Amino acid sequence: MGAYVRIRLVNQLSPWGPVAVIVGGYLLGMFFQNRRIDDLRDSMNKRFDDMRDLIKSEIRRVEERIERLEHSIAP
Repeated sequence: MGAYVRIRLVNQLSPWGPVAVIVGGYLLGMFFQNRRIDDLRDSMNKRFDDMRDLIKSEIRRVEERIERLEHSIAP
């Protein structure tokens, strides 16, 4: 009787094996995709910070040149 119950239980669970594999694959895919998006976001933030620093330094350079021109023109 015990073996029959065990075989019946295995037969009832056997269709869920492929479903569990597919669900596990989706969960792993979502996890790794989310990590890639986070890495991309970090990379983009670094690029924007670098661009902001470049623009600030260029503005500072232009302001210094304008000041030098003003001092050389004004007596």
